[in-house]
Amino acid sequence: MPPPRKEISSAKNPSIQRFKDAAVGALDGAMLAEGVRLVAEALAAGVPVLEAAVSPRCTDKALRERLQQAAQSYLEVTDDVLGRMSALDTPQGVAAILQRPAVDEAALLTGDLAPLVVVAAGVRDPGNLGALVRTAEAAGATGLLTMRGGADPFRDKAVRGSMGSVFRLPVRHGLDAQEVIAFAQRHRLQLVVADGGGGVLHSAADLRKPLLLVVGAEAAGVPAELIQAAAARVRIPLRAPVESLNVAVAAGVLLYEAQRQRS
Repeated sequence: MPPPRKEISSAKNPSIQRFKDAAVGALDGAMLAEGVRLVAEALAAGVPVLEAAVSPRCTDKALRERLQQAAQSYLEVTDDVLGRMSALDTPQGVAAILQRPAVDEAALLTGDLAPLVVVAAGVRDPGNLGALVRTAEAAGATGLLTMRGGADPFRDKAVRGSMGSVFRLPVRHGLDAQEVIAFAQRHRLQLVVADGGGGVLHSAADLRKPLLLVVGAEAAGVPAELIQAAAARVRIPLRAPVESLNVAVAAGVLLYEAQRQRS
């Protein structure tokens, strides 16, 4: 049976703070999805919905019905209350607190071809990290790891930037350099680092083996421990005066080259 519907009109209701906390990663084990498309993506991916809030601005009757069936708690709120819950400038009338995925290591290695896991090193901008998650899924990566000190892939801006890919691609957050190296060794993954100073062109590198591909933010770069542990350092040729690429773009070039070699 669907949960009972609760109507909320007070701006002081404690539910408002729960949605705000979920958006910034302050609600343990939860993340926030906002907007018709993103909430629909979460439902399609089977992500558990802990709490949903819908206002009159949302006119998608089918989505409302699906949320009533799926959510542990379903709230009917005013547009003003939803605006207070929302992190968006223009809320679409629907928001959902979702359960963060608990991903085991095996899930990161499962795919049609050899494992291809992306590591995001020092990617602090949540929008860039979300785009990287989206690129990794699109280009056939089997999973993604983020390193400690970078953005949280389950915070609202990163979730929006991924456009729903974070609901489907196995992602683990907050590893340090030694944990990344141990992961590669444990699963016999070739550790390859994208490095502008690398000696091997991306098209000349052998990317057919089970692979752990490390990409870094333009400013911070890849930690020295990972560069030293790498089996290969690859670079993407750039025409002067361009010195670097956005991390999601660089990852896309490398991942599609890996897929080309593996096909």
